[in-house]
Amino acid sequence: MDILYNTPNVLHLLAGSSPLAGIISSGGGTSMILLIGVLLLATAFLRYFSQRIQYLGKEDQLLIKQLTKKVVVNGPCVCCPNPLTTLSFKRQKALCLTSTEYATVRDDSTGQRKVVTGPSMYFLGAYEVLEGGDAKGLKPVRVLKSTEGLVVSDEASGKQRVIKGPCTFVPQPTDHVKVTVTAVYLKRTEYVKIENTLTGKVWVEAGEQLLFCEPHWRQLGNPQAAYSLKSHQYVHLEDQLTGAVRTERGPQLVFPSAFEHPTAVMDAIDLNAWQYCKIQNRSNGEVRIERGPKLVWLSPQERVLGQEKEAGITIDIETAALVKNLHTGVQTLLQTPQLFVPSKDEEVLEMRKLIRLANNEAIVLKDQEGAYHFYYGDPLKGTERSLFLPPYWEHVTLLWSRGRRRERRDLKITVFDTRPQYMSFEFNCRTSDNVEMILEGTFFWEVVSLPDMLANTGDAPGDVCAHARSCFIQLVSKVTLQEFMAKFNEIAYNAHSNDDSFYTKRGIKIHSLEVTRYQCAEQSTARILEQIITETTNRMNRLSCQESENEVAIAKLKGSVEQENAKSEVLAIQQKHLIETARAEGLAEAERCTAFLKAVRESADSDVASSADLPEQLWHTLRRKDALEAVSSGSAHVYFTPQDANLTIENRNSVS
Repeated sequence: MDILYNTPNVLHLLAGSSPLAGIISSGGGTSMILLIGVLLLATAFLRYFSQRIQYLGKEDQLLIKQLTKKVVVNGPCVCCPNPLTTLSFKRQKALCLTSTEYATVRDDSTGQRKVVTGPSMYFLGAYEVLEGGDAKGLKPVRVLKSTEGLVVSDEASGKQRVIKGPCTFVPQPTDHVKVTVTAVYLKRTEYVKIENTLTGKVWVEAGEQLLFCEPHWRQLGNPQAAYSLKSHQYVHLEDQLTGAVRTERGPQLVFPSAFEHPTAVMDAIDLNAWQYCKIQNRSNGEVRIERGPKLVWLSPQERVLGQEKEAGITIDIETAALVKNLHTGVQTLLQTPQLFVPSKDEEVLEMRKLIRLANNEAIVLKDQEGAYHFYYGDPLKGTERSLFLPPYWEHVTLLWSRGRRRERRDLKITVFDTRPQYMSFEFNCRTSDNVEMILEGTFFWEVVSLPDMLANTGDAPGDVCAHARSCFIQLVSKVTLQEFMAKFNEIAYNAHSNDDSFYTKRGIKIHSLEVTRYQCAEQSTARILEQIITETTNRMNRLSCQESENEVAIAKLKGSVEQENAKSEVLAIQQKHLIETARAEGLAEAERCTAFLKAVRESADSDVASSADLPEQLWHTLRRKDALEAVSSGSAHVYFTPQDANLTIENRNSVS
């Protein structure tokens, strides 16, 4: 048995030994030798025991191997293994573990293993040993982030599990880390398909989450966006296993299941108050009509027939609708003003406008039995002037010829003009002297009886022109070119008036036929005719020029006469003005002279006044002065006669 010692106990044992005390107390030499031997023996014993005594700190441990077992002594203490029962002993440190370290310990006596985690100080058991790790037998723990995970396999049971971060992972003795995985971050609008590899089950994991796949899970594809539906949107989801289809309407966020195949997001049909749509159920073929205002949601088995949105038919006083019943085939013309929406058994064949006829217009309608009906715009005819085309009726359209020679018959006439109208023509004929002529002219004609025209011809202009050409050929063939040029108007009149029964039978009246131009078909004859016409034209032009020159000369002469008369009137007026001006100046001068003479007579003294001629002399002197000033202001030379110069020579030098 091992003995635990403290220092005071050891000293007490040495000092209190009974044999030693007896030897010390006895005397003699032998006793001394014996005492020395005992002391030497005691010293050796003390040295031996001092080497076996172990002073253990708080982190020290003593492993003692005894005869039949192993024991450990953990500090702090003093331990002295019993030499009789101890084979060996070993001093070792305890395991000091931090929070990021761990150690795997195996008990050799039982074979069990365990994990020791920090922070702690661990003393190994008598049969425990460390497995792996560094020199001290320590291993670092695994720190996982929030998106990291570990697939751990339990070697004892074969089960696998996922360790999800964030955490600190300390594996158990039977744990084996197979792989490090990264979490799949799913947003609120995302989802991903997951398959269980053990059972084959497939399901959908929707966000918002941080998804760690279990060891037997397998991610199918990348994360996909869910279907965000607005209030007017919807989506069809078809299950590929069962074929079932479900419809999801907005507003919501739709996640399809594992085997659902979504179609594109579709908008509901928003119908206004005047709109409708025709919808057919493909499973049973039934048709329904949806009329606005509303939102129409199509089921998976439904489809839209025709356009998605169709406007209702507005029927008013000018518009009617021809509607056919699809079951009975009966056609109906709706004329009552309304917003018409056809039912599922009705089909709108066409919209018909109100036919309005002017006073000069007429139409022909044919009913379902082939009878003709005539309608005139003239109120005197007594027929309707405005009407809708009845069901099963149709307009009668005639193809008339057009062109100057009526070579094309492609003019479609549906509304007939009953007014007289012009129609041009052109055809060839030959005179009795074998001159081929090309005649151009106009018909002034009128349709007077529409039933007769419709009963006897389908091309009224063609018949008129053909018959007139025949008449012209007969008449022109009896005259020469000179006779034709002299009386072609008479020939034109006879061409349409000699056979009025042809036109009357066809309900046509020819008012006049005029030849507006003619020419020779042959170039040589045409040149001669052109020279004749040119000479006649030149003669007429010269006569016109002479008449114009005469008129111009007469106009010039009349203008000269009028000009001279105007000059005479101007001269008379100027003379009259000069006389009036001179009279006014003379009166003004007389008035000045009279005033001057009167003033001189009144202001002069008696001696001066006694001379009657003195004022007049003064007036003449002043006038002479004015005349001199007027002359001196110009470039004239003034010469004085002796009568005008009154010179007096005086000698003022005194003679002594």
